[in-house]
Amino acid sequence: MECHSKYNLMPWVDVYPTESIVADYKDGRALVVDIGGGKGHDLEKFRAKHPNIPARSLVLHDLPATLVDVELTGPAYVVQPNDFFEPEPVKGAKVYFMHNVLHDWPDDAATVILQNIAEAMEKGYSKLLIHESLVTAEKPLARVTTSDIVMMALLAAKERTDTEWMDLINGAGSKVVRIWRPVEAVESVIEAELA
Repeated sequence: MECHSKYNLMPWVDVYPTESIVADYKDGRALVVDIGGGKGHDLEKFRAKHPNIPARSLVLHDLPATLVDVELTGPAYVVQPNDFFEPEPVKGAKVYFMHNVLHDWPDDAATVILQNIAEAMEKGYSKLLIHESLVTAEKPLARVTTSDIVMMALLAAKERTDTEWMDLINGAGSKVVRIWRPVEAVESVIEAELA
C-alpha cells in the first residue's frame, strides 16, 4: 500500500479540484484528515500543491504500528494514531480523505467506518473524499477487474461499481455529490457530504 500510495498512477490532487478545499477553510480546524493514510504520502501531495497552508492543518490517522517511522516534516502535519473502527476524534474538518481503504472491507465493516466519519463531519462544510478504483458498467479496465478478484479472494472484499458506492455511502448517512473520474484512470475520487 505504501508503494501504491506513493507512486499511484494519478495523484488525488490532480483528480479533485483541491483549490476548493483551501478556498473556504475555517481557520483553526483541520483541513484534511487522511484516514488510514499509511505514511502520509497523499498528505504530502496536497502539501506540495498548497505549500502555504496553516500549521497543524493536515492530520494523518492510522494504527500506531503503521505510524512508526513516519517522516512527515513541517508545521502543517499532525500524526495521530487512530483506529477507523472507533469514533473519529477530529471533528468538523474540511475534508476527510481515504485512499484505497474501503476496498479492503466488506460492506458491513465499510459502513461502520463511514458512519464514524459521518458523525465527525459538519453539515454544509465537511466533505468526504474517497480515492478508489471503480468498476465501470461498460468496458471496465482490466486492472480494476483483476483487483476485484484479488480483493474477493484475499479479504472477502471488492472493488465497487458506481451504484454500489452510492448505496454504501447513502446507507452510512452521507450522499455522493460527484464522482471525479479522469479518462482511462484506474482510480477516481468520490466526493460525498452529509445527507
